[in-house]
Amino acid sequence: MKSRPKNLSLVRATVCALLVLSLSVLFARAYAPASADVPAKNVHGIAVANIDRTVQPGDDFFHYANGEWIKKTVIPPDRAGVGVFTALADLTNKRTAAIIEEVSKQKAPAGSESRKIADLYNAYMDEAGIEAKGLAPLKPHLDAIAAIKDKHELAHALGETLRADVDALNNTNFHTSNLFGLWVAPGFNDSEHYAAYLLQGGLALPDREYYLSDAASMRDARTKYVAHIAAMLKLAGFTDTDARARRIFDLEHAIAEKHTALADNEDIH
Repeated sequence: MKSRPKNLSLVRATVCALLVLSLSVLFARAYAPASADVPAKNVHGIAVANIDRTVQPGDDFFHYANGEWIKKTVIPPDRAGVGVFTALADLTNKRTAAIIEEVSKQKAPAGSESRKIADLYNAYMDEAGIEAKGLAPLKPHLDAIAAIKDKHELAHALGETLRADVDALNNTNFHTSNLFGLWVAPGFNDSEHYAAYLLQGGLALPDREYYLSDAASMRDARTKYVAHIAAMLKLAGFTDTDARARRIFDLEHAIAEKHTALADNEDIH
């Protein structure tokens, strides 16, 4: 057996440094303030200025390579975190919005794909038209809910809300406001066949901790959420909105008590 080269660890460390610092360059460029009309200058290589030389690379290589960048980079107030992929997503969304806005101004033939996009976008942006319709578009849905007489009809109504709006593996989207979320994928125990998986739902807030945690931030979120429910009920023309809002919250709280914790829910096994 050949002996391992003595400098193998050094080579690996150098390669890692190049990769990490190159990613830092890309990320720094993505969030660097620049005029929207001036294309960013292509810069390649190691962002030496991002290195925190007060940290020994052997002790904490991540902060050695990125320490100075971390100190000066501000996470936007509407984000829990930022990264290369969020920068790419923002760029993609911006370009998609520009395409839709351009299509919406065209006189595309009726029935064409471009016209469908334009009609949907313009209808969505027509605030005056939406306000003029009032609650009329919601009335069939409210009437259907009011017509539910027993548990059988309730189960049928809840079943109709089932949507494939979760993805437990690829996009790790566990949240659904429906009672259950449907996910279809190759079976874990039989990859030759697709299987349907049901994920827990029924909560409007992100997960059970928002209902059960005693943290001050969560208590504050619950208070604001109940007020929000009451406001929505008032806009929908309901009476006794505060009591109704409390009953709605109590139901969601009862559902949350039966939920598994998010950490357990993320265990794919």
